[in-house]
Amino acid sequence: MKYASFRSLLIATSIPVLTSALAAQDEKVLQFGRETFTSCSLCHGADGRGGKAGDIVMAPSLHDSAFVGSSPEALVAIILKGIHKEDDKYLQVMVPLEEALNDEQIAAVSTYIRNDFAGKKGVITPRFVKKVRSEFKSRTTAWKRKELEQLLARLEAGSLISNLRYSIYEGHWEELPDFSTLKPSQTGKIAGNKLTLNVVENSQRAFAAVFEGDLTLKHSDDYEFALWALNQGALIVDGENMLVTKGENAASITTATEKLEAGEHTFKVHYLFNGGKARLALSMTSKTLGEINLGDRPISNGKNKKETDYPPIVLQPEHGEAIVHRAFLPDEKPRAIAVGYPGGINLSWNAGTLNLAQIWRGPFLDVAPHWNHRGSGSQPLGGPRLAPANGMPFQILESLETPWVAFSEAKIKYERDTANPQKQITFDIEHPDYQFVGYRLDEKRFPTFIYRYRSLEITDTFAPATLEGQDAIVRTLKLQGEPEANLYLRICDTYSSDKEVKENEWITTDKLSIKLEGALPLARKSTEQSEILARIEKPGEIKITYRWLAPRKTSSPDTKPSKP
Repeated sequence: MKYASFRSLLIATSIPVLTSALAAQDEKVLQFGRETFTSCSLCHGADGRGGKAGDIVMAPSLHDSAFVGSSPEALVAIILKGIHKEDDKYLQVMVPLEEALNDEQIAAVSTYIRNDFAGKKGVITPRFVKKVRSEFKSRTTAWKRKELEQLLARLEAGSLISNLRYSIYEGHWEELPDFSTLKPSQTGKIAGNKLTLNVVENSQRAFAAVFEGDLTLKHSDDYEFALWALNQGALIVDGENMLVTKGENAASITTATEKLEAGEHTFKVHYLFNGGKARLALSMTSKTLGEINLGDRPISNGKNKKETDYPPIVLQPEHGEAIVHRAFLPDEKPRAIAVGYPGGINLSWNAGTLNLAQIWRGPFLDVAPHWNHRGSGSQPLGGPRLAPANGMPFQILESLETPWVAFSEAKIKYERDTANPQKQITFDIEHPDYQFVGYRLDEKRFPTFIYRYRSLEITDTFAPATLEGQDAIVRTLKLQGEPEANLYLRICDTYSSDKEVKENEWITTDKLSIKLEGALPLARKSTEQSEILARIEKPGEIKITYRWLAPRKTSSPDTKPSKP
């Protein structure tokens, strides 16, 4: 029997911050990263050398990656924005993870990979990840390989601008003044060596400014400079006036190209602002380095599309077959597997909790958000989405007063990197009693999910149905092995009635009717939850049917299906 491997879309890389040795706190970060990497290992391999499915290579090795042991900023940028798939060398694609992973998760998994696969000691901090996230916030597409090469070259070259200073002149001029005849009202150094208007105390008033510093280039090349300004701006390199831009009523961009030799250069930016809202940005582009923003904001002409401007890409089953789609879904743990069945019955099953997560009716998924802008995952259509029983399905209870533990989680403190050193961060870890095996597809591509719980091997299968004129899903759980004492299966966590529950009878919850066959149900209540459990005393087959209470609403006319 062959099982289709679950391939998580989390593909990890790494980033550094300098420390000398791993202390006790660092060991916690490594453990956090090790647990997070379990979602990445099915593609990159547990040893980081790249997973394989037969002769097919799933993802590249992390041991010989130029990014694992080199620039920290480039590695974070890859994790955040992903890599555009340009060939078929690897089966998987590096998707953008900026919406799926927080700064603590990226920092921890990067520390682990860098330590174990590149021999680089030191802890990557969430503060560093946050800085890089902010730096590339405006980027809306995945990296191409050429862009990554340019990015790495830029970062290895170090800071291009140094000794950046500013002078502010109060007053109103129609044209850029002769600054040599004026006395500045304010002067200073810019710590980040980025062109910025933050140094102006009140940018609403009219003023003029001079920014000057040193430009260090490691490559002789043709460099195109672009200056964006409202109202007037000028760029002077090595004492020569390179370009002037004028935008009297709206910000304007002017470009100029100059052949510059490797070495040290001086540059100045003159700026004139006559009221409204000040705008100033500068970029530099070359073949060796690509485009670099020399200021604290990107060059923009105000015509960037918003994510909502893109039409939906509706994924919908066809030809009587199901669609299995692995992506990040809203309100779910990361390892979601969405399944769209013929007839408009849909569900998501989570390989982290090993359980049914959500069910919904109507159109299946809009996958446009997965590819547009930051890659925020796919969006379930239709609805509403219902979650019969959140979290892990099985648990051994000492008594019926023992609370249900739905998720396998741990906590960690980033004591050295937060304003509140007592703040704890919760993260998911693999539960020792569970092991995901994979799934297989039948002739209609309906999946059967396979996993182990302690001594049991369990298969979990679903089929759409119509019962008494209402939409339904019939779920079949098959248990092989001997159950341990006091083992329970959670059927529902939204039960609110006082009625007794019985096997083979419909149990009404908020928006579903549920029927259990093959085990005896029992309802229990506590101050926190009301739930229906089934005591598991022998192996065999358990059937759970979920039937909607209300008729299905008509689908929205603008959700036209696209072929998968």
